Amino acid sequence: MSLTLGIDNKLKAETKANLEKMGMDMTTATRMYYIYINQHGKLPFVPSIGKSELDIALDQAKNHQYAGEYNSLEEFRKDLYSDED
Repeated sequence: MSLTLGIDNKLKAETKANLEKMGMDMTTATRMYYIYINQHGKLPFVPSIGKSELDIALDQAKNHQYAGEYNSLEEFRKDLYSDED
């Protein structure tokens, strides 16, 4: 069976080069993709149009954007264990 895909030439070339570094060709990678979907009933990644809550939290932590500042460990614990959001 033959498969024709409309893929941007730059994307195709970059992918081919990366696959070659892994010792793989485009046909093998495509076959592996199809096998994975058939074996697991899902894609090998989670499609997303935005960042997950975890990604957002990680970005905030990396950029030192915290919810608040505390003057003591006791103050932090009080806030941590409070029922308020």
